[in-house]
Amino acid sequence: MNSKTARRGLLFLALAATLPAHAQTAAQLKQENERLRQELQALQSKCAATDQHAGARWKHDALEARLDALRVGFDSRHSRATVTATITLRNTGTTPLVLNYQFGSWMATDSHGYRYETHLELDSRYGTVKGIPVASSSRADTSAVIMPGGTRTVTIAARRTMARGQTPGDAFDLNATFVQFEDLGQGRIRKVRDFPVAFTNVGASSGGSSALSGGKAPALLDRAADKLLDRFGR
Repeated sequence: MNSKTARRGLLFLALAATLPAHAQTAAQLKQENERLRQELQALQSKCAATDQHAGARWKHDALEARLDALRVGFDSRHSRATVTATITLRNTGTTPLVLNYQFGSWMATDSHGYRYETHLELDSRYGTVKGIPVASSSRADTSAVIMPGGTRTVTIAARRTMARGQTPGDAFDLNATFVQFEDLGQGRIRKVRDFPVAFTNVGASSGGSSALSGGKAPALLDRAADKLLDRFGR
């Protein structure tokens, strides 16, 4: 939960504690404050659960992956669903990282059990992996270097042809492998290690902003405040 939301919760508690005593007896006020505290704790739990999606992260000692957005859309005939993930990769180590996406490693499965497939991954122009080179068993690219503390944004789109009556689920499990390479010079490249990035049970984004942002929690707290003020006659 962010600091703004936390401050709002503390403000509500302070407001309840300082309302005029003539509005209620001390016992009633204490009971009302305790009820409010319980409501806020429940709302804070919801907020924390949502924030796990908002800051969906995968961490390693040298790399951090953050899921910035996950969008679901349909083609004009509403027969093919596309799931597009935007991921920021951050170098959390002390040396430069040369990274590629591993060909064929992307997996997106929704809560209905439907799987979404990428296509033309090795085609830099028409492929569905953007922002990073794609490595296969016979090729790799050392041009994508992320300096210590630096980031690189990657977009991966996957699609599925939906049968009549099928709709995408409301949560997704996502997996992709990023590979670190070392340029040895004279055209020689050595694979260093794999980074198997995974995000679990993440919701799709809403509109232009990420639904991973936890935007519902402040609204819930605002409604709790309105209820409190209503009980005390504003």
